[in-house]
Amino acid sequence: MRPSAQEFQASLGRLGPGGYGRRIMIVGVIGSGSIGPDLAYGFLSALVREKGSKVYLLDIKQEALDAGVERIRGYGRKGVARGKISAKAGAALEAALVPTMDMKDLADCEYVLEAASEELSIKKIILKNLEEVVSPTCLIGFATSGLPRKYIAEGAKHPERCFVNHPFFPAWRSPPIEIVSSGDEVLDIRMMKTIKHLGKVPVRTADVECFAADDIFCNYISEAARIVEEGIANPAQVDKIVNDAIGGGGPFNVMDATQGNLLTVHCQQLMQEAETGTPWFKAPKILTTQGNSPWHDRKNPHDASHDEALAKVVLDRILAVLVARTYFVVDNDICEPAELNWLTRMALGFSKGLLEITEELGADKAAALCESFAKAHEGFVVPKSIKEKSLVSFRRNVKVERNGDIGTVRVWRPEVMNALSALTISEIHSAMVELEADADIKGIVFTSYNGSLAGADIMELAALPTPGECRDICLKTHPIMQHIAGMAKPVVAALRGPVLGGGAEFSMACHARIVAPDLVLGQPEVNLGIIPGYGGTQRLPRLIGFERAYSMLRTAESMNATQACELGWAHGEPDADPEAGAVRLIRDYLAGNAKIAPVNPEPMAIPTTLPTVDIGHRSLAIDKILVDVILRGLATNLGDGLEIEADGFARCKATVDMNIGMGNFMQNGPRVPAEFLNE
Repeated sequence: MRPSAQEFQASLGRLGPGGYGRRIMIVGVIGSGSIGPDLAYGFLSALVREKGSKVYLLDIKQEALDAGVERIRGYGRKGVARGKISAKAGAALEAALVPTMDMKDLADCEYVLEAASEELSIKKIILKNLEEVVSPTCLIGFATSGLPRKYIAEGAKHPERCFVNHPFFPAWRSPPIEIVSSGDEVLDIRMMKTIKHLGKVPVRTADVECFAADDIFCNYISEAARIVEEGIANPAQVDKIVNDAIGGGGPFNVMDATQGNLLTVHCQQLMQEAETGTPWFKAPKILTTQGNSPWHDRKNPHDASHDEALAKVVLDRILAVLVARTYFVVDNDICEPAELNWLTRMALGFSKGLLEITEELGADKAAALCESFAKAHEGFVVPKSIKEKSLVSFRRNVKVERNGDIGTVRVWRPEVMNALSALTISEIHSAMVELEADADIKGIVFTSYNGSLAGADIMELAALPTPGECRDICLKTHPIMQHIAGMAKPVVAALRGPVLGGGAEFSMACHARIVAPDLVLGQPEVNLGIIPGYGGTQRLPRLIGFERAYSMLRTAESMNATQACELGWAHGEPDADPEAGAVRLIRDYLAGNAKIAPVNPEPMAIPTTLPTVDIGHRSLAIDKILVDVILRGLATNLGDGLEIEADGFARCKATVDMNIGMGNFMQNGPRVPAEFLNE
């Protein structure tokens, strides 16, 4: 019997909105071979602070189980030795791992990921046995590179709780997991939250052979193998040509790292036999002949030297396959473009997403490459968009979503906690303008992947060469934030987790903010040898009062959700589901039942006697600039204050301490204090 909707909703509620509400989670990984232990370690890393959480690792062979456990312990020891995790966390990680050879031990799991085999028959046997043990509400994922979900779940007692969860190498730290939904809306939401809670980034794909990433990847590997099989170039030449052009290390280096030759053959067969298959998909024989033997002999390496003519031949063929298969995915709605672009960069390792690479090639060249390749390779399909030279338009780092009359602007850079690069800021602006012009949209939620906003892109800020360019980046951003503040439609930020620096500043440009209980709010710029440049020195005091803001800005102290609400930075009380809370607030405002407004732009009264603040190790030179900016800026209107702030940010560039602070952060991260010279 299928469990009731009430049971499913109850299990969803236990997990909590956004996947953060539950403190204890019990999950299982089946298979202790090449990928299972890595997945288990990744899950343990995400759950290690949640006392009582467990990760079961199951295998039918004691030898494999012991090897998997030792691998996990080895990862933990390395993490402790390198200072990535504390000794206490390392011990907790080991304590939460439960190795077992008995399927019955998985009875209490709320999620089990099968990662034992790529053989369909074996997966179905495991599913049958697993369903005899786990509760009807347990979610079941299948790690597969190419088997469609419909075949795996066929005949299951509860097919609606069966999903494809396709991870990527190295599985313990690679963020993306492709998700093929079961079609059950409630369970789909719960699966997405579960994967997020386990530290991964779920990417939805259609239920087709090899999904999105491995369609592109396996055809890329196969074409590289054909080039070698035909005697055009050796593996070292192919790797160097490809890596120099688009990154990713080169196809044969990747195959050596993953021992993926035979898996590629398997995927090519799946694609060849699919409804869209042709003889072109047949894997080259050299992949089978090579087996899992390495392509590179480190003691006797191939000569990677080559001329431009060879580079062109190799790269034209590789690019034709990559472009065509990427646009096959797009044209057939297998994966949303922005997520696909991110996936091909994060999972496949290319220097840029493949949609970006195609865009840089241009529609004419992309079409020419694919058409030329098709003439020489029977069965190679040129996608419609490429034939028509109609490349997809998409934002890289920001998504626009519509739900009835509410629009959402979502920053989507999960690998860097949604840091605000210049491109991201530009896309936020265009997204806001788009929704502002949409007559069907009455209010806008500003948020991000998982609700965190880690601040400005430090690499970009550190690379600014002159004080003038430091000033310019502030003056280019201020009008965007002023535009948000001045919009007639209500704009409410929905936030959780770390909201820092530029992320906090953009949130303060909104008309109100709803925050989750796990909010960590701060303006940590002084730790990096700079001052806020996107309005923090001017909006924060106007929101929470001079004294508290004066201290926060000078000491980089953080604030929790309760404090943010009490001081007026956030609206109401902490909300477990801030996006839903933001929608409610917008509706209340539209109904005349709530008041929200942008920050008051008028000058602010400054106390005659300034509070004493201990700035600790922070730079006296930067602090002097910061205090000057705060005092002079607040004494005037917000617009003029922002210009004063931009000038102050530029003045930081002339100090030694900005270079010290930025360099320390990029080398050591935020936990190691910079040793400022106060000059």
